[in-house]
Amino acid sequence: MSMPTSSVRGRFAALAQVIGGMLCLQFGSSYAKMLFPTFGATGMLGLRTFFAAIMLMVFFRSWHAISRRVLLLVLPYGLSLAGMNYFFYLALGRLPLGTTVALEFTGPLVLSFIQTRRWSDVVWTSLTLMGLVLLLRPESAISPDLMGILFALLAAAFWALYILFAHNLAGKLPSGQACSLGMLCGAVAVFVPCTAPALWTGLHTPTLLGLSVLVALCSSALPYALEMQAMQKLSAREFGVLCSLEPVSAALAGAMLLHEIPSFLHVCGILCVASASVGTVLTPQRTRSTPQEGPVLPD
Repeated sequence: MSMPTSSVRGRFAALAQVIGGMLCLQFGSSYAKMLFPTFGATGMLGLRTFFAAIMLMVFFRSWHAISRRVLLLVLPYGLSLAGMNYFFYLALGRLPLGTTVALEFTGPLVLSFIQTRRWSDVVWTSLTLMGLVLLLRPESAISPDLMGILFALLAAAFWALYILFAHNLAGKLPSGQACSLGMLCGAVAVFVPCTAPALWTGLHTPTLLGLSVLVALCSSALPYALEMQAMQKLSAREFGVLCSLEPVSAALAGAMLLHEIPSFLHVCGILCVASASVGTVLTPQRTRSTPQEGPVLPD
């Protein structure tokens, strides 16, 4: 039985949503790194989650859905999101953007291996692994920053949890409400240690504080809203492998904004990762169950 046309369109739409979110995220991360000297890594995390939560809550009008049961449902998603961004920014302060994202992707990569169900999945994931090996190949004899690597691997673990918790919300809440309320939970969790000191610093540098609002839009509000939409059409495994396009967008952003020009081997790695990602998401499954869009929780 062939896949319905609407399903094919839906998978292409999910592919476009994830790629668009990745590009926004990595360009936003590049601008965030430029603001590290003023706000620090944790300060930028606080500002990013704070402003993004406000944007998403206003845009989706999610305050109408706030209840104890809904907040408990989105809390694991919000905390995993905050943890992922926290350790990502700590790693980004010590490592190049492309290296940080490539290491962080080991979380979704391990998740895709665990959840594989088809022989073609092994092919696509192996191709992804080959691309990551090329992307992580040392370019010099300089010793890597071990703390930066540890932070990136912790971000990888939280990224895998983020995928699982976010996919668990699909069909239980509208994607916009799930994303905005999850971001609100993350913003509350980091407000005192991260956001409040950064806001105080921003009062003395209003222009840079304004740039942090742009970072929040590009790094959180847009990408996570697009990802929640995509998760309505993709399984957790599909989304995990599709996220292997992250090193591609990171390499583009690093080259254009941070002047981190990739080598020939890095370009080969990018092509491997891109091919595996597109192949995975467009390969039909024998059975699919599409979650219903819309809330299933009582008001």
